[in-house]
Amino acid sequence: MYSLIKHLKSYFVFVAWCIPVFAVAQQNVHTLEINLQQSINSFSANQNKLQGNAYGGELSYHYNVNREPKKWSSDLGIRSIDVIFNYKRMADVTRIAAPIKGEFGDSYGLLGGLTFPLFNVSKLDVAFTPGFGILYAGQSWFSNKNPVVGSKLNFGLKAGLKASLPISNEITLGANLDVLHYSNGGTRVPNNGLNVVSAGLSIAAALNNAVETPTPTFETENYKKHSLDLGINLGRRGVYQSKDGLYRTGLYGGYNYRVASYLALSAGVDAVYYHTVYDPNRILETYQSNASSFKRWRVGTAIGPDLWMGNFSFMVKYGYYVYYDSLKPIKTYWTAGAKYKLNNWLALQSKIYIHQTEADYVGFGLMFTK
Repeated sequence: MYSLIKHLKSYFVFVAWCIPVFAVAQQNVHTLEINLQQSINSFSANQNKLQGNAYGGELSYHYNVNREPKKWSSDLGIRSIDVIFNYKRMADVTRIAAPIKGEFGDSYGLLGGLTFPLFNVSKLDVAFTPGFGILYAGQSWFSNKNPVVGSKLNFGLKAGLKASLPISNEITLGANLDVLHYSNGGTRVPNNGLNVVSAGLSIAAALNNAVETPTPTFETENYKKHSLDLGINLGRRGVYQSKDGLYRTGLYGGYNYRVASYLALSAGVDAVYYHTVYDPNRILETYQSNASSFKRWRVGTAIGPDLWMGNFSFMVKYGYYVYYDSLKPIKTYWTAGAKYKLNNWLALQSKIYIHQTEADYVGFGLMFTK
């Protein structure tokens, strides 16, 4: 408790210094936010129980979409697109069993996020704040035998709630609760992944003068109501406790029904080709945990939503295997990913395959649409 009070005292001294620097505007503005955080829990998959607190914070730039509204942002109801720098001081966090000094090292993340207003109570505003990006971890299995973090370069995923209260036309104070997950998507193994639940206090201030929100005059929607996708990706899963990798090629064919400017419902078939299959005579080189396969192909059917933001979209699907000669009794899977439209028929894509809560591999490739 004393440590928390000491950190908060230093923080509010810093906030007091920042207020005259940042205070410049009123409403419908882009803002800069500083958020000081302390972890209230850290945990990992499997049996790696953790102890100790992480300290840190976030510096966020919030681009107010109402300054230049688009149909998808108006329909989706988001307030801002966010660029977030996240720092965690992890020196006090260790595993309970067999702890290693400086086990995790500090982490540095760069995330893209969205702010979704949920509700207002008087002047108090509550919002949902998801984010996704890349994160650098100071230590990994290959630097100090840390079994929780498999590599220094990771994917970062966060979800949070923020309660904000304006104290002037220029300054808003906030209280934040979020969970940050990072792991490498199976590119290096072991890869249990780390989750940090944090509470924080923040101050946000305007960066420029308010402007009158223009009356939206959206152009005719140019998306297709019905479309077909054909995708291909290439990726690799790490070999256990090695920097070698086992390659996969993923194929996808599916149908999309566009419900709104920001939402489509999709269903399709996933086929994954194994460049290396599981061999009981070479367990260390070929064992792939829940993704271990005796055959070259596995095939599944999946369904789920696509969230569209202009030419960029996120997707998630839940699937069932119709063919998978697996080492373990795995019948279902998840996929998640993103794609960016280069034109009306071609997009760049990234896609992760997941069994239960365990990442298989991340693939990068192309998506063809008709």
